[in-house]
Amino acid sequence: MTSTRTLRMTALTAVLGTLVAVCLLTVLVRVSVAIVVLAAALAAAGLVRAVSPTAVIPGARSRAFDVAFLLVLAAALGYLSLWGNATVVGG
Repeated sequence: MTSTRTLRMTALTAVLGTLVAVCLLTVLVRVSVAIVVLAAALAAAGLVRAVSPTAVIPGARSRAFDVAFLLVLAAALGYLSLWGNATVVGG
């Protein structure tokens, strides 16, 4: 029981730390850099979900769905990061 609780707290800390880092990168560096970091974090989460024996928080989704969703979202964000600082045209 204690190891599950520790694992959940570690996962929550990692997610919150990533969100804070992405927000700071957005403000202090560039939006495109922050999006690449977010995409890398999503890809890492997908890989961790693929190799972990069980889910940290039990849910209704399958492991295959979680991994596919995280990796597709990471790829989409990585592709869209090229236009993170695009200017508005015609607006």
